[in-house]
Parts: sequence; structure tokens; C-alpha cells
Amino acid sequence: MDTMRLVFEHALDLAVGGGAEDHDEATVELLALSCHDRSAIEAARVRAMGLVMTRPHDGAGQLALRLLDEALRRGDEHHRWHLHRRFDPWDVVANARTA
Repeated sequence: MDTMRLVFEHALDLAVGGGAEDHDEATVELLALSCHDRSAIEAARVRAMGLVMTRPHDGAGQLALRLLDEALRRGDEHHRWHLHRRFDPWDVVANARTA
């Protein structure tokens, strides 16, 4: 399973299973699962945005999106990122290779 999918599914599992009560711990888990690759969290966030757009009243999708936003913010604040391929949500060909 690729990193983005793992991050997305874990964020959704946390949101559905109630493991997101402690946002700090959930954020740390998402950063660790991403291997500190910002593009993996960005890609998972785009996927979560799609879920929220198609199901706007889905509380789990909204919470997963908030957790991913928090992971991006925290990673930026604490300079937690390692150099990896940048994620471009508009580069359909490159994203198809990594999906």
C-alpha cells in the first residue's frame, strides 16, 4: 500500500473509530505514517476533500480532513518534512503512477 493511501485510511479510521479525541496524538501518528513526506499528506488531504465534497454532511470525512490539515500545519511549524517528490494535484499522470 502506498504512503498516501495509508495516511488517508488512517485519518479516516481515526475519525470513524473515535481515535481522534486526542488531536495531538493523531497528528503525530499521521506524520509518522507519512514518513515525514509532506506530499503524502497533501495527497491524502486532496482525497479527503473529495470525500467531503461528495458527502458534505459526513462528520468522519470532515474530521479526517481537519486531522490532515493539522498534520500539515504542525509539520510546517516544526520543520518536520524530509525531501520527497512534491505533490501536484493537477498532474494526473504522475499521480496515477503513485496512487
